[in-house]
Amino acid sequence: MKKRCAWLLAFVLLAGTLMPGIAYATEAGGTTAAGQEAQEETTGQEKTAEQETQADPRETLAAAMEKSTLDADAVIADGVFVGDVEVSGMTAEQALEAVLAEVDRLGQKTLTLALEGADGVDPIQVPVSQLGLYADRISEIIMEALALGKSGSLISRYKTEKDLQASNQKYDLVLKVQEDQVSSFVNEQTAALSVEPVNAELTRVSGGFEVSQSQTGVKVNTEATISAIMTALEDWDGNDISVTATAEVSQPERTTEQLSQIQDVLGTYSTTTRNANSSKMTNLEVGVGYTTGILIMPGETWSMYEALAPFNAENGYVKQVAYSNGGYVDEYGGGICQLATTLYNAALLAEVNISERYNHSMTVGYTDYGLDATINDSGSKDLKLTNDFDFPIYIEASVTSGIDGYATYTIWGKETRPSNRELKFYGVTLSESYLPDQITEDPTLAPGEVVVDQATSYPEAVAQAWKEVWVDGVMVEQTLLHTDKYRASARKVRQNSTPAAETPAETDPSAESPSTEAPSTAAPSTEAPSTAAPSTEAPSSGTAESQAAS
Repeated sequence: MKKRCAWLLAFVLLAGTLMPGIAYATEAGGTTAAGQEAQEETTGQEKTAEQETQADPRETLAAAMEKSTLDADAVIADGVFVGDVEVSGMTAEQALEAVLAEVDRLGQKTLTLALEGADGVDPIQVPVSQLGLYADRISEIIMEALALGKSGSLISRYKTEKDLQASNQKYDLVLKVQEDQVSSFVNEQTAALSVEPVNAELTRVSGGFEVSQSQTGVKVNTEATISAIMTALEDWDGNDISVTATAEVSQPERTTEQLSQIQDVLGTYSTTTRNANSSKMTNLEVGVGYTTGILIMPGETWSMYEALAPFNAENGYVKQVAYSNGGYVDEYGGGICQLATTLYNAALLAEVNISERYNHSMTVGYTDYGLDATINDSGSKDLKLTNDFDFPIYIEASVTSGIDGYATYTIWGKETRPSNRELKFYGVTLSESYLPDQITEDPTLAPGEVVVDQATSYPEAVAQAWKEVWVDGVMVEQTLLHTDKYRASARKVRQNSTPAAETPAETDPSAESPSTEAPSTAAPSTEAPSTAAPSTEAPSSGTAESQAAS
């Protein structure tokens, strides 16, 4: 009897060892090949987990139930939870619906995406469900819960039941979002968070300037923001969630703080326009319009030629006498070089870096020799200013006509030089010589007729430009800026020296044919130039009368 009992006990223990694997395989595959069916179920569950983001979990569960030996009416044991959802006593289908309802509820929670540094831009809020929220491996978990306590030996089943009575079995509800939907959300919606940088604007007003408020630019880094959202939802607790978008900050080219430094006149200079004819005044007025209100930021180089060109009728210019190859020509923009000279002298006084400058081919009368500047219509001669200061500078220009008319340039910025420091600029003529009149016989003219093609004689000259620095009335620095050479151009006359035919007595034989050009405003000097050392006297203010168009 004792031996029979011992054999019975051994059989029960052996059955308890073998039955769990047999029972589980039967539920999974419904065949007698236990190991193979268990492997097939495991493989199927892995595929389900990988595909569940795209597949309907209801269809996935239905497929799993078809492979299981459990009845459709089978219910989950008491004390079983999926997340916070109790599924005790529910069929697999009922449990799935209960869990999906919980996922829907959690999907109504709000994700708030804000952009740090984007002042005045409201954050974006979106229900989490719009990011493709789903419960990971939910069908697999429910099938596992359904099989709980229904497999194995009588002893193992009994043990499972007792364990559930002692403490609940809780399966984790793992929530995830679909990265492609998160990517779409970020790419489509974050444009509202991006802010383009806004430059400050400088406006000239009576007595000074007004400066608008600049704004820092912010651009969303979409890839980093997508990653931040995915990371934040990995361990999501089911409450509303906030994520800060990753951004790249860009500063405006002109800030309010920078432009607010423009408060002081650094240098101003004027040249007279009293003898300018209407054509030249038109060109000066057009040129002033293109070269006033110019803002040059630290490190920038500004070209006067680029501001003024092209010199044509479409740009507002008219034809006027200008220098060319040692003589005169009529061309669009003639006379505009007076503006270059005026700005050049203002830049000297402001001590702005004059990175490119050329003198005229022939002398001009509205400033000292050596203190003029020119540009040409090809741009090979230009006046360029480079701002080497750590603050911006502003160029203001104006022009008036009449006997008291002037062209004026003023350069504004931040005055950092001592108030007891004074600058003086002047030109020194080293040599000056004139050519005799160029008289050409022109048989096409009437006998005795004389035509003056160029009334003014321009000297061949060499001049130096000097800079002096005075502190408390004492010169502390004297610098040679440059040495310029000017081409001579003779007064040009055409004539027919053949004696005129005798005229009737009533005609005055001494009468002379009229000239086709107005006479020069100043006779050329033949006096030898001074070679004295540079004077310490302050230079002319630049208001000398113009002798020629330039």
